[in-house]
Amino acid sequence: MRWKDFFYFHRGQRLGVLLLLILIVLTLILQILLSNRRSSQIVLQENDSLIRAFEAFRRGGEQLQPDTTIRPDRESAGKTLPTYRSGSEVGDPSSADERSMRSYPAYPVTVKLQPGETISLNESDTSRWKMIPGIGSSYASRIVKYRELLGGFVRKDQLLEVYGLDAELYGRISPYIAPDSLWSRLAVNSADFRELLRHPYLNYEQVQAIFNLRRKKGNIRSIRELAMLDVFTEEDLNRLEPYLEF
Repeated sequence: MRWKDFFYFHRGQRLGVLLLLILIVLTLILQILLSNRRSSQIVLQENDSLIRAFEAFRRGGEQLQPDTTIRPDRESAGKTLPTYRSGSEVGDPSSADERSMRSYPAYPVTVKLQPGETISLNESDTSRWKMIPGIGSSYASRIVKYRELLGGFVRKDQLLEVYGLDAELYGRISPYIAPDSLWSRLAVNSADFRELLRHPYLNYEQVQAIFNLRRKKGNIRSIRELAMLDVFTEEDLNRLEPYLEF
């Protein structure tokens, strides 16, 4: 058998091959048409979604009005940059900046004393003490509380007895403080036990000795009588003398 015999077809075979080729071609054409139709539908759907999104953006943009303000940054210094805000805010003096400022509480600013200015040692409240450079809320509160326990400061250097106030800080604040004579005195012969014990310069044993002396001889006439008691040192009496009244 020669190789040409493999390419020889009868009439019926040729007809069958021709029909098969026609069927293949039709199938390819049909697939091409269907794929084009599907792609066109997808494109149309995407176009519709884009159109709807654009319409929504356009409607929203009609409610925006330009607001020109000066932005103090280095790149746009002196330039007017447009921003947008809703139409209800246009012409309204209560701008967004003002509303944001109102949303934060306003804290009072303490004005510090200038060199040469002073406050009273015993009349100043915590707000006045905070005017001294170096004195904040904590120190001011401690100073006033300790002053109330003492009945007032006799000397400025008693501030060194306030917790946390050291010699360095005292040296800085001393020029801003004016001494006075507005402290109160304890009535030694009429004050009760708790009232005497409340004073920072008297301890329990000393108050007990005062009451024992009062029971034995009546009223105490001077601080010299307290000097005869062992519980009092000379330093104790020197600190106490301005605060005691006989």
